Amino acid sequence: EIKSRGRDVILAIDTSRSMLSTDTAPTRLGRAKLISQDLLNLLRGDRVGLIAFAGTSFLQAPLTLDKGAVLTSIDDLDTNTIPKGGTDIASAIRLAIAAFGKGETMSRALVLMTDGEELDESGVEAAKEAEAAGVRIFTIGFGSAAGSLIPIKTQEGRNDFVRDENGRPVNSKLDAPRLNEIAKVTGGFSLPYGQDAASIIYEKGIV
Repeated sequence: EIKSRGRDVILAIDTSRSMLSTDTAPTRLGRAKLISQDLLNLLRGDRVGLIAFAGTSFLQAPLTLDKGAVLTSIDDLDTNTIPKGGTDIASAIRLAIAAFGKGETMSRALVLMTDGEELDESGVEAAKEAEAAGVRIFTIGFGSAAGSLIPIKTQEGRNDFVRDENGRPVNSKLDAPRLNEIAKVTGGFSLPYGQDAASIIYEKGIV
């Protein structure tokens, strides 16, 4: 029997194509899934939900005590989960606020996993809305400052890279300052991806 501590935690995972970059092994998305699984193992007795986001957001798993259902949803994530390209961090934050609802839970935390490459700058505005709703945001950044090309398979099955409108390979970089700002607005903190990211957020963040 596991006693619930009245905590609600939503994991929001970036499934845009930049998460296919291999500067974080095995890929940025692959590592995000592993960290998510680690967090689920720690959050026993707490409700957990899952959001996938790219150019828009979708609630893959509403808040639940059924960790198996959330794990299955995490396993199923890939870069085709959200058809619209891009990285709309603000929409993921606002969807999380809605998913938490008006309940009286003691603690609400959003764990945002992304490389932070946001095309518009509305993530910080959405974070202010989260803070007003009593939601603390913890961000985990994937990638590197130097960046990485994004490997893909062409329709013919050849290996290639994501290219811009001029045909040049896109170099995708981690935007750590943006992720730090989004977390700080809500009283949370930002971490680089790492083997202990889940335990640090669990022990020092989610209260």
